[in-house]
Amino acid sequence: MATTVTVQNLTVTITEQYTLNGVSYGNTMNKTYTDNGQVSQRIMTVSSKGDGGDWTNILALSNADGQGQVVKTEYKYFRITNLDDTHTLHLRVYNGSDYVAVEVNPASSLLLMDAGIDSPTGTGAITFADIEAIAGQSSHASESLDVEFIMVTS
Repeated sequence: MATTVTVQNLTVTITEQYTLNGVSYGNTMNKTYTDNGQVSQRIMTVSSKGDGGDWTNILALSNADGQGQVVKTEYKYFRITNLDDTHTLHLRVYNGSDYVAVEVNPASSLLLMDAGIDSPTGTGAITFADIEAIAGQSSHASESLDVEFIMVTS
């Protein structure tokens, strides 16, 4: 069977506009990721920290495509947005032995645009080739929150 999917480029544009005391500041940055053939996008609910301390699995990165997982060697771009207007999203990025914790404030996003993040364990950078899972949890003891993510791979 031959695929009918035509690979496309993803262009991410970040625009900053700020005026202080009559002076304008900011910039526009464009980054293009070429030859992308897969995208996963979803709005989902993550549990509160009072739900037995459980984390909600958001995405898995593995050696094969599957339910809720993408091929980690084909990673290009990941964005997650906290859709809640009150509570903070706690993210846990796991590489098989260490976790990197990230907080995403209400109505804010985290972009993972390149292949590395720093490890707090002192073992060096964790690359996306190392990441096995991304999970989330609401900062509130009893209220869950909604997130939206998009993951683009080649």
